[in-house]
Amino acid sequence: MYAPVPMVPGPVTVHPEALAAMQTDLPSGDVDEAYFALYGQTGRSMAPLLGVVDNSHDLVFMTGEGMLALWSALKSVIAPGDTVLSVGTGFFGDGIGDMAEQCGARVERVSLPHTSTIGCGNSLARIEEAIKRFRPKMITAVHCETPSGTLNPLAELGELKKTHAVPLFYVDAVSSIGGTPVLAAQWHIDLLLGGSQKCLSAPPSLCFMAVSPAAWAMAAEVNYQGYEALLPWKNVVAEKICPYTPYWHGLAALNAAAAVLLRQGPQAVYARHAKVAEACRRGLRDLGLPPSVDDDAVPSPTVTAAYLPKGVTYAQWAGQLKESGLVIAKSYGHLDGKIFRLGHMGTQASMELMNKTLAILGQALEDL
Repeated sequence: MYAPVPMVPGPVTVHPEALAAMQTDLPSGDVDEAYFALYGQTGRSMAPLLGVVDNSHDLVFMTGEGMLALWSALKSVIAPGDTVLSVGTGFFGDGIGDMAEQCGARVERVSLPHTSTIGCGNSLARIEEAIKRFRPKMITAVHCETPSGTLNPLAELGELKKTHAVPLFYVDAVSSIGGTPVLAAQWHIDLLLGGSQKCLSAPPSLCFMAVSPAAWAMAAEVNYQGYEALLPWKNVVAEKICPYTPYWHGLAALNAAAAVLLRQGPQAVYARHAKVAEACRRGLRDLGLPPSVDDDAVPSPTVTAAYLPKGVTYAQWAGQLKESGLVIAKSYGHLDGKIFRLGHMGTQASMELMNKTLAILGQALEDL
């Protein structure tokens, strides 16, 4: 059912230009070389949004939502017995460590409180100590931890990776790319993972990766051959062949969505996200619904997590808001039933939508 005030943290409302791109009757990329021209163009459009500089990384586009990229990257570079340092500030960050274990890795975890971000307290010292002691093959982190509404600063973590010669740095940036600066080259990221359905405002049909030369070399060494394998995508444009049937319509939609952000100007887009996010947090505090982020932590510019009103279950709260046209999201793990979330990303990073959201929340509190 159509939601007049859709504020879920993805999939977000699809941008009209992305929808229009999907309306074109396109053939199969298996039989038409024009697909590969679009593939290359989409990579060039996305590169500035990923912080890819001077061809520092190759861009790969796979049919499937963001989790496909997360699994593909892990399975493609991790062999049984490899060491992975999982740095987590919430459900998804800690979950990457669980995924790495499923790939046979030996995992060391630095798990920080969900209300904090990397850099708070002595967290960097803890991480550096773990690097020195554990000598990981790869460090993993989530940029935007959506269940907690936080944004992890990654520059210093990338410097630790470089200083201590950790071979690979793996980053889930699914909920941040297109909504805040993401700098793959500057932050020494080897596998930067994203999805089409968040800040880019395209359908949940594609995932993508920025892959460094070091990551390609490791993928060649591991030589994983499953359906989600990364290595077969290395020479897609040069060889004009995909590992499986490509989704031309989805790629066209993502290319159109990226073009919108480039036309608006990435810095202007990031400033819009930051402005709406600050209005959200300020408005929630005024309503007595404080965001679940420590004062010294970095709040996310794309999603805000706040505590439920006292004595109200998530189901009651979400149902009451939906009657007024506002659709929200729950959280996960130990935050399930304690937190509700508002996604102000992509097309939903709108002051008009945020003003409507806060008005509905205020009326709902009065009606409790």
